[in-house]
Amino acid sequence: MNTPDLDLTKRVWTKRRGSIIAIGTWLRQEQRFRPCMVIIPADREYDDRLTPCVVTVDKAWIWSEDVGDPIQAAHTAHQFAEILGLASHDKRTVIRLAMFIQDHLGDLLSIPPYQNPDQQTVAEITMRNPDTGRTIEAEIRE
Repeated sequence: MNTPDLDLTKRVWTKRRGSIIAIGTWLRQEQRFRPCMVIIPADREYDDRLTPCVVTVDKAWIWSEDVGDPIQAAHTAHQFAEILGLASHDKRTVIRLAMFIQDHLGDLLSIPPYQNPDQQTVAEITMRNPDTGRTIEAEIRE
């Protein structure tokens, strides 16, 4: 079965502010699914012709207040505003979009690893440390 590179039906979270929505999901990159934040217009959520804007987990640092690249973040926010059909000529719109992304970086970084629904659990393991009593449970999947 072929899995799409970006499937917006598989969501960890959905956040809305005004006319835009951020979706926490996964993007296939180099045969692996990686966490990402997808930004789309709220009124086009189910439009098949939609071009989504994607912030990948490995590029999330750009948006950080502490270690980010404000020039790159502003440039990308401007491009995103154009793609989303927002008023990209208005600095306030671009700043609001950048702040929206920045506000949800923690949500992006909290997305768990992708679990392929096609995989079946073949075993369950419970490991217990006899010294501390700490227990770890895991599944082994095909």
